[in-house]
Amino acid sequence: MCCLLSLEEISWIHVHYKRSGTPDAQTRATLQEAKQGTKVPGRSNQNIRFVAAIASTLVLQSQNVFADYTLSLKKSSGNTISIELSNADAIAGIQFSVNGRGGLTFGSYERTDRSEASGLEMYQYLKDDSTLNIVILALVRSALPSGVGSIGTVSFSLDKNGGGDTARIVLTRVVICNAEAQNLTVTAKELVWSTSGASAMQQARFTLEPNLPNPFNPSATIAYQLDKPANARLVVYDVTGRQRNILADRFQSSGRYSVPWNADKREGSMLASGMCFACLQVGDRVAVQKMISAQ
Repeated sequence: MCCLLSLEEISWIHVHYKRSGTPDAQTRATLQEAKQGTKVPGRSNQNIRFVAAIASTLVLQSQNVFADYTLSLKKSSGNTISIELSNADAIAGIQFSVNGRGGLTFGSYERTDRSEASGLEMYQYLKDDSTLNIVILALVRSALPSGVGSIGTVSFSLDKNGGGDTARIVLTRVVICNAEAQNLTVTAKELVWSTSGASAMQQARFTLEPNLPNPFNPSATIAYQLDKPANARLVVYDVTGRQRNILADRFQSSGRYSVPWNADKREGSMLASGMCFACLQVGDRVAVQKMISAQ
């Protein structure tokens, strides 16, 4: 049984689409194999060697273009895990395995608004109850824009009698590449939580995260987390303390949110190069992050 596409095959598919924009029989067979988890007739050793030869050349000539890529896990409400991606630049392909420990059994992977809006194709294969393989590709001259947020969710069930008092999910075999089939450096984070008593509840945090990218020019994405339902007010100030933009001012449930911001879009007034500040206020609590404009 085939679990995931190799880096070589992903690289080859990206290059093929970039040149032609249409899939041939070999490309369709490769994607069908990833989707169904089975070997497709007609994938000859000669074709595999051909794919590997092209991709090996690409990999040798490529470089790790960015370091600001993080793939992490977040336990959402109910028995759902969110796959969170922070990417400093657009990406055209990503693959990874979700591995569970501590009595976890996975369901299916579902796309979120972020991945749906980018037109990404998703293929999944449940290797066993606790191992789910995912391949996501931007096939027709599209890409996932830079930003922060969930690209999918995975449902799960928990057998408390078979896994002790701790559940653990790790991401393995993570590969991310851009439209030029260059392999990007990515940090993968695991998720561990207690399944015994009240401590099994997710501990959400009140947090304002650093914007991405930083420095930015002229747009950035600002993400924050709420530990309980409340009215959240997110404002950008310049270095003089003058209010630039109100990005959020409404009642929101607990959870993680991300807001895009373009420094040029304020009544025709542009933000000069230098420093500005994102300020998150929830009740009497305030969090501030420094932002660097490179305009």
